[in-house]
Amino acid sequence: MLVADFKSNLTAILHGGTLNKVRNVEMAMERAANTMLSKIDPIDTERIVALTATIHDDVYNYALPADYKKIIDLYPQDRRDSLDSATRGFAEMFDLRKELTNKTITIESNNGSKFIRINWRSHQPKTINELNTLTANGTWSAVGTANGLVADDIDYISGSGSIKFNSATTGDGLQNTTMTAVDLTDEDEVADFWVWFKVKDSTDLANLTSVSLVWGNDLTTNYWTGVAQTNQADGTVFQVGWNQVKIPWSTATETGTVTPSTVDSVKITFATTATISGLRVDNITCSIGRNFNIKYYSKYLLKNSAGTWISRTTDDTDIIVLDNDAIQIYLLETLGIVAHQIEASDSSFDISYAKQELDTLYKRYKSEYPSFSKKPINYYGGSPSRGRW
Repeated sequence: MLVADFKSNLTAILHGGTLNKVRNVEMAMERAANTMLSKIDPIDTERIVALTATIHDDVYNYALPADYKKIIDLYPQDRRDSLDSATRGFAEMFDLRKELTNKTITIESNNGSKFIRINWRSHQPKTINELNTLTANGTWSAVGTANGLVADDIDYISGSGSIKFNSATTGDGLQNTTMTAVDLTDEDEVADFWVWFKVKDSTDLANLTSVSLVWGNDLTTNYWTGVAQTNQADGTVFQVGWNQVKIPWSTATETGTVTPSTVDSVKITFATTATISGLRVDNITCSIGRNFNIKYYSKYLLKNSAGTWISRTTDDTDIIVLDNDAIQIYLLETLGIVAHQIEASDSSFDISYAKQELDTLYKRYKSEYPSFSKKPINYYGGSPSRGRW
């Protein structure tokens, strides 16, 4: 239904008056939509879209669609089988058991932005270098004016240590040209690289601009240069503490001709605006992601003429996506709000009428279209076992 037709229907049940006395009817419609969506999950608001990022083993945080309300399903775009169903859990249990379970998800929020955590193992990542010590796998040396390189066996992400150093100016970092060669033939130009690094305090964080990665058969003739990363892999800003960045191979630039079966050189550098001390780097991996679809209920009831889902109408040609049964609920919710604002002689009657009708319509709608949203469940049981929640 067009917004123009909706307004005509609203005018009709307001005893043939006009909407001139309603201050910003579009906002009233938005409030009514929010009320309605807090009570039911209209089948007309179901959407299936591809997640913006591919899903990787041991990488957990991913962005949700902007209009996300409730999740219905999450599944791989390719080769879905009868066991490819995600179990939704509570945040703490997901985090505690993420190393022991598979095909689990949780919905969380940080600084007002919801995101989804996904643990779905498909392609085991390849370790490029664990950075446990300065000489455990090749020799790490300073890039530029970096100094103070030491192994840190106390503060690290994985393995048995990380490498700590000081960055004196932009472009400083670490490099290793004598690693054990890694065969990345299957990953060539389709995989992503992952790097962990730590910033110790807010002063150093303010001085950090971006992180870059170079890899290849050497670092002078045959190598790839990844695009500098200015945010964490999940799109959030860098933070004090450990950060993980993703460097896509698909957007990297090749110098010379790299043989992907014998990658043995890597360099990590930092763009900075001032000195940063005590930077730590750990665990460089490479993995192929898998494309997933997410099916969910949208928190928007409208689309504009371009097909974009919106929360508030801006034009009478916008489309309300609801079918007749849900439209009637939306209309009555809007009537109650508008009548309260007008405060006309018939307002009390209109509010009472809307409430009485809505009680019946909501019950009927929930019976006909129960919500298919995926509810979180908790884990009950004894000792942990892999693959079980």
